[in-house]
Amino acid sequence: MNHERYQELMSRDMDNDLSEEEKKELLKHLEECESCRNKQEELKKINKAMTNIEEVNPGVAWKEQTAIELRREKIKKFRFGKYIPYAAGIVILFIIAGLIITNVFFRIEGRGATSTNNSTVYDYDKGVSGESSSGTVNKNESSTGTTAGVMGSDVEFDITKIIYSGNISLYSDDYKSTFAKIGEYAVNIGGFVQNSSSSYADKVQNTVVNSGYITIRVPAVKFEEAMKEIQKYGSPISTSTQSTNISQQYQDIKGQLDNLKIQEERLLEYLKKAEKIQDMLSIESELNRVRTEIDYRTTMIKNWDKEVVYSTIYVSVTEKKLATSTVKSPFSDILPKIKKGFIASINCLLNIFAELIVWIFRLIPFAAVLGAAYFIYTRSRKKKQ
Repeated sequence: MNHERYQELMSRDMDNDLSEEEKKELLKHLEECESCRNKQEELKKINKAMTNIEEVNPGVAWKEQTAIELRREKIKKFRFGKYIPYAAGIVILFIIAGLIITNVFFRIEGRGATSTNNSTVYDYDKGVSGESSSGTVNKNESSTGTTAGVMGSDVEFDITKIIYSGNISLYSDDYKSTFAKIGEYAVNIGGFVQNSSSSYADKVQNTVVNSGYITIRVPAVKFEEAMKEIQKYGSPISTSTQSTNISQQYQDIKGQLDNLKIQEERLLEYLKKAEKIQDMLSIESELNRVRTEIDYRTTMIKNWDKEVVYSTIYVSVTEKKLATSTVKSPFSDILPKIKKGFIASINCLLNIFAELIVWIFRLIPFAAVLGAAYFIYTRSRKKKQ
C-alpha cells in the first residue's frame, strides 16, 4: 500500500488543498488504515500548536546584526587553500617568463656590445686606439659617374677614396702553371705579389692535391679587368668583391692633421718666447705629444693612399684530381675513423649528461617554490578538516 501518497494528501488537507475526489479517497483510506489515522492525529496536533504561536517582530537592528553574522560565516567558509596551487603556478610562470625575457635581453645587448667594425682609428682625446665604422659600401652602388656626392646622412662621398678588394677560388688542371701565370700577370699590369703559399701532394703530410693561395696587389684602375682575367686561368669556384669607402675617415684625419700642424707652429712660437725652464719643459712635452700624433696621422694617410691606389686580390687555387686516376682503398684508415667516431660519441654523451646536471640545479629553486606551496596547501587543508 502506498502510504507516502496518503501522507502527502493529509498534509495538503491541512492546507485545504484537496479536491472532492481526493478527500473521498483519503477518508476511505483512513477508515481502513490505523497507522495513517494516527499520523493524521499527530499532524492535527502539530498544526494546532503552530497556530497558537505568537508572531514576533525582531526589529531592524536584529536583522542588520544577523546579516553581518551571515557575511562573516560566508567569508569563513570561503576556502583560500584551494587557490594556493593556482597562485603558486602563476608565480612560477611569471618567474620563468622573467628569466627568458632577461636572457634574451642580455643576449641582444651582448651582441650589440661585442659587434666590431672593419677599421680602427685613433682616439685623439685619450691617445689610444679605438674602433669606428669602416664605411664599407657595395662596389656596384659606389661606382657612379661623378667624383662627389652624398652617402648616408651628411657624409661626403669621394670615389677616389674607395678601397677595393676581391676573392677568387679556382680549380686548375695544372696548379704550378696557373700559380705562375697569376704572379706574372700581376707584375705585367703594374702590380706585385704580396704573399703566397703552396701545399703539394704528400702522403706523409696527408695532402692529396696541390693547392695554395696567392695575394696580389694591382692598380685600382685595373681591378675589374684583373678579376675577370684571373678567372680565365681555371674553373671558378666562387668570387666576391668588396669596397670600403673611407671618404669621411680620410677627411676627418686630414682635418685633424692640419689642426695639429697649426698647434705645432704655435708651440714653437711659445717655445721661442719662453724664459723659464719650467715653461720650456712643459712646452716641449706638449710639442712631443703633438708631433707624435702628427706622425701617426701622416702614416695613416699614406697607408690609405696606398690601399686606394693598389687594390688587393686574394686567389686560392686547387688542382683537380680525377677519381679514376688513382685507386685508393676506403678501408686504409678505417681504424682511426672508428676511434674518432667513438670518442665523438662519448663526448656527446658527456655533454648531454653535463647539461642535465646543469638543468637539475637550475630547476631546484622552482622545486623549492612548488614544495613550499604544496606544504602550505596541505597544512591549511588539514586545519580545515
